[in-house]
Amino acid sequence: MPRLMTMYREKAACTGKTSELLRSIFRTYDLLEDVNIYSRRTVTLRALPIFLREDAAGFFKTWNAEEIDLPDISDATLAILTVSSDTDSLVTFAPAINSIVLEGHIVVRDIAELTEAFILLFGLIYALHLDYPKQLSYTFSFIQRIIMGLDDLKGLPPRLLSLKNELMMDE
Repeated sequence: MPRLMTMYREKAACTGKTSELLRSIFRTYDLLEDVNIYSRRTVTLRALPIFLREDAAGFFKTWNAEEIDLPDISDATLAILTVSSDTDSLVTFAPAINSIVLEGHIVVRDIAELTEAFILLFGLIYALHLDYPKQLSYTFSFIQRIIMGLDDLKGLPPRLLSLKNELMMDE
């Protein structure tokens, strides 16, 4: 996690759309008064698809707790819905409740941490033999194959192989 955050910050120092999104995440993160393991995990998880140049907008959904109507999740095959009163930034660190959405329905509610919701979603994907979201194939493959070590590393796409090699480099 510390190495990934360093890599994210290095990328955020560059120019481009990816760098701007990463800078936005770290601006919010750097303003936190209480940085803990959960906030570091949230940053690491939310920045990974951006770093891998994938579109996570359809996967990470946010709903303002002050609104009465639920957001439209009918088109969400797989998603994590975060309910919070702080929906102005790309990443929510304020107290939030996360839910898992499958096939347009909330199947697991009231998960305190984003990382816990993500882990539960991984379990549901395996138990129900679901496919990873196509727009996040690199993100899910990275977590499965490199972080969790659940599959061999043969045939890694070049993008993931270069990330793996950069993570394993000695500084």
